Parts: sequence; C-alpha cells; structure tokens
Amino acid sequence: MFRRRDRQDDPEKTATTADDEVTEADLDDELEDDAEGALEDQPEDMTADLESQAADYLAGNDVWMYGPNAEAVLLILDRLEEIGPDDARPLAEAWLAVPKSDRDRARKAAQKLAEGDEEVARYLQLAREAVSTWAAVTGPYPEYVAAEPNWGRLCSQSAEAALDAATAVILEGTIEDVHYENLLEAWSVTITALDEAAEMAQLEEPGDDAAEDGEEGDAVDDAAVAEGEFGPNTDTVTDFLNRLWLITPEQVNRLVSTWQNTDRQVLKAAHEEVRKIVDEDPEWRAQVRHAQDKLAPWLNAGRIEETAGFLGKTGQGESRKMAGPALADAMAALVVGDLLERPVAEALYGAWFNLIGAPPLPVAPDAEAETAGK
Repeated sequence: MFRRRDRQDDPEKTATTADDEVTEADLDDELEDDAEGALEDQPEDMTADLESQAADYLAGNDVWMYGPNAEAVLLILDRLEEIGPDDARPLAEAWLAVPKSDRDRARKAAQKLAEGDEEVARYLQLAREAVSTWAAVTGPYPEYVAAEPNWGRLCSQSAEAALDAATAVILEGTIEDVHYENLLEAWSVTITALDEAAEMAQLEEPGDDAAEDGEEGDAVDDAAVAEGEFGPNTDTVTDFLNRLWLITPEQVNRLVSTWQNTDRQVLKAAHEEVRKIVDEDPEWRAQVRHAQDKLAPWLNAGRIEETAGFLGKTGQGESRKMAGPALADAMAALVVGDLLERPVAEALYGAWFNLIGAPPLPVAPDAEAETAGK
C-alpha cells in the first residue's frame, strides 16, 4: 500500500522523485491485491468453523432454555406445531383418560421442584411460554375452527398434554416415576400411535417408479400392489393396528382376561382351522405372519420406551406381552377371516371385538351374498 519513509528521510522533505510518485491507478491496484491476498490467507475451513460455532451456540442456548434434556423438549414442541384437528382429538382423549387427581399431584410435584431451583423454574416457564404461543396462534386458526366445532377445547387440551410431557422430560430423573408417567404417558402413547399410522399409510402408497409398458406382467404386479401387504384385508388390518395404539392399560387387562376365559377347546379348534387354511397357500401363511409381526412394536413398547423411558416400571410392559396371544388370534381372523367358517373367525376375534367393537370382521364372499339375498 502506501510507501513507508525510510528512517533516514528528512521529515521536512516533501518533494518526491518520479520513481516515488504513486498514481491513483497504482493505489487501486495495490488495494485490490491486498484484498485478494487477505482472502487467500483465510483458512479454507473458516465457513465450517463459523457454522460449527453457530451450532454450538444454538445448542448451548437450547440447554439454557430447557435444560439437559433440551433436545427431547424441542422434539415435543416441534411435533406440537404439526397438531391439527385429526391429531388433537385422540391426544385430548388420552390426556383426559389420565385421572385428574393424578395429573394434579404430578403438577404440584413439578411446581415444588421449580420453587427450589431457579434453573428448573426457567426451563418450565420457557416451555410453558412456547406451548402458550402455539395455543394462542393455533386456537383461532380459521381452517381448524371450520373443520372442528370443538377445536378451541381440543386445542387447549392438546396444549396441556404437550406441556405436561415437556415438564416430565425436563424433570426426568428428579421427579418421582409415578408423576413422570402421569405427565408423559398421554402424549407419548398418542403421538407414537399417530406417527405409526402415518408411516403405515405412507408405506401403503403405490410407488410411481414402475414402468407402464402395458404388458400382462405389469398388470399382475399392479394387482399385487393394490391388494396390500396383508392381502385383500389390508385396510382392515391397518385399521386394527391404528386402534391398538390407542387402547388404555385397563382395556389391555380386560382383553387378556376375556381371551383367557374363552373356551380352550373352541380356541384350539379355531387354531387348527387357521393352520389348515394357511397350509393351502404359502402366500396366506406369509400374510398372517407378516401381520402378526406388526404387533411386536406395541407388545415390546420399543419406540415408546426409547422416548419415554417409563414403560415396564408399573407393569404395563408385562400386561402388553400377556395380550400377545389374544392379539395374534385377532390378527389371524382379520387376515384370513373371509376364508374361515364364521364361528371359527368369531372365536378368534371375539375377545378384541367384544372390547373395542371395530374394525368389523371380514366376511366370506358367499356369506356376503347370502346376507344380501335375505
């Protein structure tokens, strides 16, 4: 840039030689060269470093706002943003299913912990503000109000469920297990069920990457896709799986009790009939097995246990496993019920249907026509 004077130069000297003159063009060139050099001297990963610093800052800020379990709290808040009328109703029902006295005791326990710890109080207050903001914005949303007459109430109850869940996650490890469960269960079970149903629906959508060349083989493939992964009764099986995630612990116990009280000889004969049917066609056997495999996540409560960390502590995990045989029978009845004699299918499906009343048991085509004739 500017030429430095030598120390021996006369300070009073102002004249310059032709070689020492700096023109405006030369000055611009030097400035450009210096700028390019400065850019070249920057480390190549500076952008990455800045992004990393920003990420670290945001992560630290999240922890400051919501505590050590901030990531789990943010998952709840993010999922809350997606709640609409269809999701709010089952969530509100699950939240109301928790006895009010249990919720009140859990909330008082949380408040007591907040009163003794300023940081905990900040975490809970900021979570409350985030949920309140969602309710204030979403409650009057015209599209939801038009779609659901009771949207205001459902919106408030969904917000309560989300706040209870966030409170449980923030206080995990410090609040008593019974309070933790009462705060978190409605949200965790319902959201898991809704996400499972969404995933199932997405998997059932036919792919668009198949070639459409009009050949007979393609028509066969299309028919197989249309039939579904569980055979002709795929829609009914999917309905059953969706309902399964919404049943309460009390209903699980009643299901187990009803199935255990079913005549053993009748069930044994029904099982033999199912084996005879699936032995006739390997595809039927595969469909029954595939459908029964879909019970595993609910029976083991794998996904809920990972996110909630409480199932099994109150015996719920064990009661679910005890329901396995009853659910396996019901699933077999749904997959091949239209191939079985009606009394056989009803024996397998009775424990579930007498409790829930849906979905309807598939009817054999000849029985359907017979009923229509009457």
